[in-house]
Amino acid sequence: MQSQPIQIRRGIFQGDSLVPLPFCIALIPLTNELNRADCGYQVHGTERKISHLLYMDGLKLLGRNENDLKNEIKIVQTIRKDINMNFGLEKCARICLKGGRVQSKMHIGSTFENNIKELDLRKAYKYLGIEESFDIQHKNEKEKLRKEYLRRLRLVLGTELNAKNKIQATGSLAVPVLRYNFGIVNWHQKKCKN
Repeated sequence: MQSQPIQIRRGIFQGDSLVPLPFCIALIPLTNELNRADCGYQVHGTERKISHLLYMDGLKLLGRNENDLKNEIKIVQTIRKDINMNFGLEKCARICLKGGRVQSKMHIGSTFENNIKELDLRKAYKYLGIEESFDIQHKNEKEKLRKEYLRRLRLVLGTELNAKNKIQATGSLAVPVLRYNFGIVNWHQKKCKN
């Protein structure tokens, strides 16, 4: 039995607990097509290739060469049109490395591809809240995280909460700033040899 057409007058509110589910469902075709494309880097000792990192609305494409990247961008463009999704191209950047050295853009592609700017090596972009250029700037990130942790800790300690609630608030507000980054930022200091 078919119902009458349902008029959708309002979307899901930002921050609603249902937001991740439809978004992830909408992006399943994108990740499936990128996985099928035979692009990206071979994972040592396996048959798997990593062609992209996708976490909610953050997408990072990884290609062995310009052709891989061009193919991946074409897939993203096709799926984007299919699901009627817009990308914030002003937040996008690309960089091509060969042997650890930056290479300039080697081809002219579609309009969509040309709208993705080259990453300025003096600047960084954010992926999942971490600033990156052609690598993660660990020293800078640690300093930013330290400052943000201390800022949040001072906010908690400056309240009139009792000791128990201050400990709980610290665990909810300040500690997550560091916990999220423990697996990403290198916290080990190299010791100098005498």
